[in-house]
Order: sequence, then structure tokens, then C-alpha cells
Amino acid sequence: MRRWILAAGVVLLSGCATVPPAVHHPHAAWRVHRRALASIRTFALRAAVAIRAGGHGGSLHLRWREQPAAMEMEGFGPLGDTVFRLHTGPNGAVLVTGKGRYRAASPDGLLSRMTGWRLPVGGLRYWILGEPRPAIRATYVLDRAGFLGTLHQAGWVVAYRRYRRTPLGRLPVRLDLARAAGPRTPALHIRIDVSHWSRGRT
Repeated sequence: MRRWILAAGVVLLSGCATVPPAVHHPHAAWRVHRRALASIRTFALRAAVAIRAGGHGGSLHLRWREQPAAMEMEGFGPLGDTVFRLHTGPNGAVLVTGKGRYRAASPDGLLSRMTGWRLPVGGLRYWILGEPRPAIRATYVLDRAGFLGTLHQAGWVVAYRRYRRTPLGRLPVRLDLARAAGPRTPALHIRIDVSHWSRGRT
């Protein structure tokens, strides 16, 4: 009986594995996967985010809704209180915090002005799906299944730790973003753990 239980456990665990099997031609698999990613125009997710900047750090819960012409992010503290709300659209970016409402032409510039950190909001829409941002030089390494393993782009290193099958296909659920310190900016490290992917509302 004990052997049967152990065998059943092995079968169940293998069915829940997040690492897909190796393929003979990872680059061919990557081309197919990238075409599938290009068809994703809208998505929603929930995630836990941890940020470390120099000797300082913090964490929050993130709710993100992406549409072709607009994006909305909401950050929540441990007790569910709203930390920020960021909205982007044809008229620029709007950031709302407990200290006020702020506008700028782009979310990257807005957050840089407010926090002093060069956060990759513009590229994150692509990186979170597991692909390089278009029209910007990038180098990357594929994993054995033909998905991104490590991406170097725009001064950032994105390491993809785990993928999972979702309603939108196999997408990242754990990734680390790192940027080295600059003359006026600290080193930045961001860990994102996605708990939920969907096609629409979170």
C-alpha cells in the first residue's frame, strides 16, 4: 500500500510540474511560441512583487490590467490598503498615491521623477509575457523547452525562474529583474511572483 501511495504521489507531482520537457529544436519552438505571444493583446494578472534598491526594500501585491491602448496597475500593501494606482493611455501616464495625483508623458519618466528609480514600466509589458521588447537591442538565452531563460535588454537582466500553463498559454510565473548601480542610481532587484493570469479582469 505504501508503494502504491508513493507511486501515486509521483504521478500527481509530475502532472503538476511547471518545467516542460526538452525539445529537439529550442529555437524553432521559440519562434512558434513568440508568434503565439504576439497574438496576446489583452491580459490581467495578480502578483506579489518585492523590490530592493541599494540597502532599502519593500513588497506589495500588484493587480495589472493590460489593453491595446491602455494599462492600469494597482499596488496594495500587506493590509490591502492602496499604495498607488498607475494608468497609461493615449494622453500619457497618471500616478495616484496618498500624496497626490501626478502626470507625465510616460510611466517610466513619471516613476523616475517620483522615486528616483529607473523602473522598466515600458518594457515590462513584454518581459512579463516572456519576450524581448521590440525595436530595442537584446540578447537572450533559451531554456531547454524553447522559452526565454535569461534576457539582457535596456540595461536590465531578466531571469525567468518558472513557467506555468495559463489560459493564455505557457507564461512566466516567477521572474527576477536586476539592474546594476549607476552614477546616481542604486542597484535594483525586482522579484515578481504571478499568482493568477487571465484574459480579462483580475
